[in-house]
Amino acid sequence: MTTHTTCCPDCSSSDQEAQPIKKKSSPRRWFVLTSGYFVMFLSTGFPFNIFILNPEFLRTFESNKAETALIQSITTGMLHIAGTFCWKAVARYGPRMTGIAGSLLVTLGLVFSFFAQSIPHLIVTLGLVSGIGFSATIISAVTSVGEYFEGKSQLMALSFLTFGSGCGGILIPFLLHFLIEEFGWRGCLLFIGGLMANMTCFFAVCKPLSIGLQQTKANKLKKVDSETKPTEQVFTKSLRSLVTNKVYIAHVVAMCCTLPVINSSLIFIIDFLTTKGFDSKSAILMYLYLQIGSTLCGVVPGLCKKYIPHTSVLIIPACFTIIGSTATALLPHAKTYTQHVVLLVFLGMTLGVSVTTVSVTTVKIVGLQDYSAGLGVLMTMLGISGSISGPVAGFFVDLTGSYTKPFYGMSAGLGLAAGLFVLAAVLKRKSNNIHSDHVSDITVVVGADNPAFSI
Repeated sequence: MTTHTTCCPDCSSSDQEAQPIKKKSSPRRWFVLTSGYFVMFLSTGFPFNIFILNPEFLRTFESNKAETALIQSITTGMLHIAGTFCWKAVARYGPRMTGIAGSLLVTLGLVFSFFAQSIPHLIVTLGLVSGIGFSATIISAVTSVGEYFEGKSQLMALSFLTFGSGCGGILIPFLLHFLIEEFGWRGCLLFIGGLMANMTCFFAVCKPLSIGLQQTKANKLKKVDSETKPTEQVFTKSLRSLVTNKVYIAHVVAMCCTLPVINSSLIFIIDFLTTKGFDSKSAILMYLYLQIGSTLCGVVPGLCKKYIPHTSVLIIPACFTIIGSTATALLPHAKTYTQHVVLLVFLGMTLGVSVTTVSVTTVKIVGLQDYSAGLGVLMTMLGISGSISGPVAGFFVDLTGSYTKPFYGMSAGLGLAAGLFVLAAVLKRKSNNIHSDHVSDITVVVGADNPAFSI
C-alpha cells in the first residue's frame, strides 16, 4: 500500500522511500491496532447477536418470527451490501473520517431505536442506519491496521482483528443478556449506543497514511481519469471475467447457501433452545460453545494449507459444510445437554471455516487482478441472501409451528452448498489440467523450433 507522510505536495522520492522505516518504527501503530481490536469487537459482536433481543421484541410488539428476524437480517445484510460504498468513502476521505462517521451512524441508530414503537421502526433505525455504520467502521478499522503494518506483521495484525471479532461474538451475548435483565431491551439498546460512541475515540488515533498521497496525485491524474477512466474499464473487464468463470459462480452460490443459512439458524437458536426446555442462561452458555468452536476453527484452513499443501481450498469448506448439515438436521432430535453442545460446536466449526475461507478461496479462484471485484460481488450477494434467509426461515417456523422442518430445510441448504463446493473443486482442477496441458504444448512447440533443442 502506497503511503505518504509529508504535507508538501512535491515531496522527493527519498522521503517516500523513508516512509516504510518510519511506518515500522511509529509507536502509533500499536494504538491503531488496539483501537481496531475494540472496533471489531463491537462492530461484529453486536450485529450478529441481535437475536438475543428477539424474545423481547416478540413479547413487546406481538409480532411473528418472520417479521422479527428482519431486524438482524437487514442489519447484517446492510453490513455486507454497503461495503462497496464504504470502500469508496475510505479511499476518498480516509479511514479516520469514515470510521468516525460510521460510529456516529451506529450510535444514532441505536439511540433512536430506544423510541421504537414497531418492528418497522427498528428495521429502519437498527437495520438500515446502524447496519451502514457497522460496515463503515469495520472497513475503516481493517484499512487503518493495514496501513500501519506490512509483510508478516500485517498478517498477524489482521489476524488479531479477527480474534477481536471472535471475542465480541463470545462476550457480547452475555452483556446483552445482563443489560436486558437490568434495564430492559430499550435500556440495553441505549447503553450499547453509548458504548458504540466510544468508537469515535478509537478512530481519532488512526491517522491515515494514504489519503494524503491520493489527494496529491488527484490533480495530476484528473485529466487522464476523465479521458480514459482506467478504473471503470478494469472493473468492467473483471465483471465480464467473473461472469464466464464457472468455478467462481459455483463458489458464490455455495457461499450464499452456507453463511446466510447458518446465520438464519442462529437468529432463532436461543428461542429454539428455550423451547427444548433450557432456561435463557443455559441457552446463552450453549451458544458460547458454538462461538468458541467458530473462533478456534477459523485457523483450520490455514493449518490445512500449511501441513497439507495440496489440499484444495474448496474441499475444506465442503467437508465442514457436510458436518454442519448433519449437525443442523440432528439438533431437533437432541435430548441431553451434552448432545446439544456437541452439535452446536459442530455448527460453529462450519461457520468459522466458512468465514475464513471467503477471502482466501476467492483470491485462489479469480486471482489478484480480479480479487477486488470478485470479493465485492460475493459480499453483495451474501448481503442480499442474508437479508432474505432470516425472514424466510421465520416464515416457515410460523407456518409449521415448530423448528423441526425449518432445521431440515437449513440442513438441505448446507448439503446443497457442500455439493456446489465439490463441483467448484472439480471444475477448478479440470481448468488447471487444461491450463497445464496448454502450457506443455506451447513449451513443446517452442522447444522444437529452437535450434538449441535439436540433436
